[in-house]
Amino acid sequence: MVAALGGPAAEVAAQREALRWMGVPVLPSPRALATAVTALVEDLRARTVPTAPVVSVDLSVRPGPFDEDQAKTVLGTLGVATPARRVCATREQAHAALAGLGGPVAVKLLDAAITHKSDVGGVRLAIADPIELVRAYEDFTERLGPDVVVAAMAPEGVEVALGIVRDPQFGPLVLVAAGGVLVELLKDRRLAFPQLDERLASGLVDRLRLRPLLEGDRGRPAADTASLARALVRLSVLAADLGEDLDGLDVNPMIVSPKGCVAVDALALPRAGVGTRRTGVT
Repeated sequence: MVAALGGPAAEVAAQREALRWMGVPVLPSPRALATAVTALVEDLRARTVPTAPVVSVDLSVRPGPFDEDQAKTVLGTLGVATPARRVCATREQAHAALAGLGGPVAVKLLDAAITHKSDVGGVRLAIADPIELVRAYEDFTERLGPDVVVAAMAPEGVEVALGIVRDPQFGPLVLVAAGGVLVELLKDRRLAFPQLDERLASGLVDRLRLRPLLEGDRGRPAADTASLARALVRLSVLAADLGEDLDGLDVNPMIVSPKGCVAVDALALPRAGVGTRRTGVT
């Protein structure tokens, strides 16, 4: 969204400041807005990105939304990091997953129909004790079902959301936003046309209001924003090539730390009738 707000500076200063605070760029006149849009379109037409190797991405796993494991498989194909995980349908498999991953682990409901697992008590974090694991698994089985994913805990860091949205007017767009449970409340987000290179992706990240958190505070080291930009580029490749085959792709949260970035949760919504497609990844 962008606004043109003209008039004497003293009379419109407050309105302009309010719009800027909400993340809406403000231009001083309709002429300036038209000039900016023209420049943007010319930039998009002139944009070039490096040629990427081609891989196959399977969007036909099942009708309807992908569950977390299936969505993360797509991300892994693109080269986006995810925590090590095991899909489990029995208590014994969950025990083996805890032993294999080494703990502590997260235990999460595996059900594509429930998009907000934390809202139904379908997420337990930092489980390292086998007895605690059994209690969590039996609770899930009683209330929600036996299928879970047991995943290694991600390092502490800043929660960011990445995604692909399909706008009815503009088509597939790439999104980066403040992530976690406050993603809808904060509405700190930026959208761009795919395909991006790392310079453009870094520019989107730099425009987020949460950007200072990524720089570190109170003696904490800065997060690896370069790895976040690369993940955004990889999603933009998928959006450019296969965006019309997706109703959406949501990666939230993406934990960004000094060690890199890792996709903790993901949801993919392929359009009906979509099969295997080929796309490039950098």
